[in-house]
Amino acid sequence: MRGNDAVEQVRALRTSEQSFVKWWRKDNDFVDFQLIDTFLDHVKADDVIDGFELLDMEMMWDVLHNLNPDTLVRGRKNGEEIITWRWVDRDGNEKTTIYPFTPEALMTLIDTEFFA
Repeated sequence: MRGNDAVEQVRALRTSEQSFVKWWRKDNDFVDFQLIDTFLDHVKADDVIDGFELLDMEMMWDVLHNLNPDTLVRGRKNGEEIITWRWVDRDGNEKTTIYPFTPEALMTLIDTEFFA
């Protein structure tokens, strides 16, 4: 399908719980995850998109957590849900970064940790 077809379908199928789109192209084994609004703002009418799936927070968390379950933990801090990410810097030092459990934070993590 073309980008304009994907945009129409995403707009028609999206529910208020869904924040993410997983989309792909078969010709170059391309798979990407984006916030739905970012996808809608940046897809071009003639882009080739072979398929997509709309994801909610729990589905996106599962994708992210399954990529590397040893470095990510969900928890609570000051009554808010958070994600604790343990990672190693260039010098081999272990670091910890805490993110709120939000769509934007999940995208930051997936972009930083897995698609950098």
